[in-house]
Amino acid sequence: MSPWLHNELRVLVCPNQVTLLPVQRTLTLRGLRRTIHDPHIASCDSATGAQLWRAALQALESALPGCADGKTTATVILSNHFLRYAVVPWRGELADAQEDLSFARHCFIRVYGKAALQWELRLGDRQPEMSRLASAVDAELLDALRGVFNGAGVTLRSIQPHLMAAFNSLRVHLQQHSAWFALLEPGNLCLALLRNGHWSRVRSLRVDSTWREELPLILEREAYLADDPAVPHEVYVWNVESDDTALPEIHPWQFHAFSPGLASGAASAQGGRFTMAVAR
Repeated sequence: MSPWLHNELRVLVCPNQVTLLPVQRTLTLRGLRRTIHDPHIASCDSATGAQLWRAALQALESALPGCADGKTTATVILSNHFLRYAVVPWRGELADAQEDLSFARHCFIRVYGKAALQWELRLGDRQPEMSRLASAVDAELLDALRGVFNGAGVTLRSIQPHLMAAFNSLRVHLQQHSAWFALLEPGNLCLALLRNGHWSRVRSLRVDSTWREELPLILEREAYLADDPAVPHEVYVWNVESDDTALPEIHPWQFHAFSPGLASGAASAQGGRFTMAVAR
């Protein structure tokens, strides 16, 4: 069946809300354009249940039938609140994808302990002699998420970690850069150090409304821990929940705000807030 006959749905799953974004596809002279229409936001109480994600999936299960049907294909972007990240060093002696995955799990266990044995891992693309970004998420969350879509008769095309989805949508602006990439969600800062566009270090931190004042201190600490005299001082910031691009002005840091319009191939009938969700 032609993909043009399918409806497309993007779903952002966060601890306090689930956002469902019906996407309209239009073929233009510049290629395929995706436009968001009539977003549906389902709030939830993240304090209920033993796991942070249970209330969000309950809200998704209730909202999904009203936004999708059997002709819908869905892509889910998971909040960084649900993810763990690690930069996996290059190992030329690893023979295949299974050995790559085993080594990545070893890296997670070193950082997070035996809890990582229960996580489902995903590795970024393999490039010779380059470190790779790996993400980990509770396997029980993924099983429950797939069950929600199966129960609604909706095809779940992919599940994407927020950091990877955001980086891919801005790859053209970050490739070949040596800089910090700061991705803001409510209550969470995901901070990545890039070397010539490749992953060098990733940290996920809890933050509050004072993150602008704290960001230079956080960067100073992370630069110290990176133990690199040539650590870059350029910082690219994307606050995905706000169009406020005000950033600190503190030497030697050079802050640049990403605006939603930089994500290519995407537009929103509701403004720029959801642009990353439809970028490719």
